[in-house]
Order: sequence, then C-alpha cells, then structure tokens
Amino acid sequence: MDKGTDLNDVEALHQRLDQLMRQQQELFDRLQQGQRHFQRLARSVWRVQEEERRRLARELHDGIGQNLTALIHQLGVVLAELPPDAGPARSRLEQARALNQATLEDTRALSRLLRPQILDDLGLDAALGWLARTFGENHELAVRLDLAPGLSSLDSDLSTLIFRVVQEALTNVVKHAAAHHADVILRIEHGWIVLAVSDDGRGCEPAAAMASGMLGRSSGIGGIRDRVQLFGGEFRMDAQPGCGCRIVLRLPPAENGGEQSA
Repeated sequence: MDKGTDLNDVEALHQRLDQLMRQQQELFDRLQQGQRHFQRLARSVWRVQEEERRRLARELHDGIGQNLTALIHQLGVVLAELPPDAGPARSRLEQARALNQATLEDTRALSRLLRPQILDDLGLDAALGWLARTFGENHELAVRLDLAPGLSSLDSDLSTLIFRVVQEALTNVVKHAAAHHADVILRIEHGWIVLAVSDDGRGCEPAAAMASGMLGRSSGIGGIRDRVQLFGGEFRMDAQPGCGCRIVLRLPPAENGGEQSA
C-alpha cells in the first residue's frame, strides 16, 4: 500500500467521522425537539386539568353550594312558622337543616380542595396564607411564611404551580414527617423563582423517598419533581433521618420556562 493510498484512507475515515458526528447531532436535535414537544403537550394537559378543577370548584360553590344555602334558609322559615305544639315535626326539620348545613360545609371544603377561589380572586400570597392557616387549624402544623413582595405579577401558570407544590409538600409533611413546624420561603432572585419548604420532622433518606415515588408507593416528592422539571425548573431535596427535610426548587421566568401562558 503506497503513501497515496494511506492518505485516501485517512481522508475517507475523516469524512466518515464527520458524517457520523453530523448524524449524531441531528439525532440529538431531534431528541431535544421531541422533548420540548412532549413538555408542551404535558403542560397543556396540566392546564386543562387545572381549568377543569376551577370549573368544578365554581360549580360546587356557586351551584350546589347556593342551592344548599337556599334550602337551609327555607327550612329556617318553615321552623319559624311551626306552631308551639309541633314538637316531632320541629325535631325532624331541625335534623334536616343540620344535615344540609353539614353537607354545605363539606361541599365548600371540596370546592376549596379542588381549586381555592382565593387563588384566582386575590392571588398567590393570599392563597398561601389561607393554606398555612388551613394546615394549622386542621393538622396542628405551624406554618411560617416568608414571601417576597411582588407575587401578584407572576404568571398565572407559575402561581398555580407554586401553590400546588406547597400544598403537596405540606401534605407530605403531615403524612410522613410527624413535624410540628414548617417554613415556606419564596424569593425572586435575578428573575428566577426560588421556593424552599422545610420541616422539623423525622426526616428521611432522599434516595429512598425518590425511589418510592418511582415505584408508585408515594407520588408526593416524585410528583413535585416532575412538575418542576416540566416547567424547566430545578429540584433538590435535602434530608436525613432525624433532622427534618427541606425541598428547594428554582423556576425560570415565564418567558424562559417555555409557553407557560395558555
């Protein structure tokens, strides 16, 4: 084999390597495009779910809730018009009114669970304040809020995402941590949203908690991580047994997070 043949072989090898590199880059670009397309589709599904939650919550509150309120009022009118000697009838009507009142309270609670109206009407800071009070009253968990000013200017999708993350994180604290206190800190740093939720509970092994989510035994931490990544964010969990747990996430601004507004 002469020198010219060697040079031709080297040139052919370079050309083949260049071709392989171009094909690899094309494949990588296609994978990235597919991932972005998947994220757009997943965010669209997420928005549809939230809109359906909003619709059902308002229907419960404004439809069924108002009908129950009117029925309670009518029962009160009938009770007021009963003669003094209508003892058995009065007792049954009072029981019916009490049942309607309990049903009304359950309906309102379900409406708030689906989609708290305060989030749409008054914004994220008010909704997080309501969430903290709710966990304090219902679960004896003292939640301290440290919220940055200017939350009302956040994108609607980001506000909903942050609320859902805090809601899920506090639910996990109640279910698994046996904690007495939790802190929710929300900051805006260089346009990025930084959220930290920590507790003084029993702690856990982060790897084990993530593995449980992947195996379907618990959707809390894994669900939070997936939602954050869906919007181009970063998720971190710091915990160890006996020393509480802290989750930290960073979310990009709406224009960097990728089509966050419908």
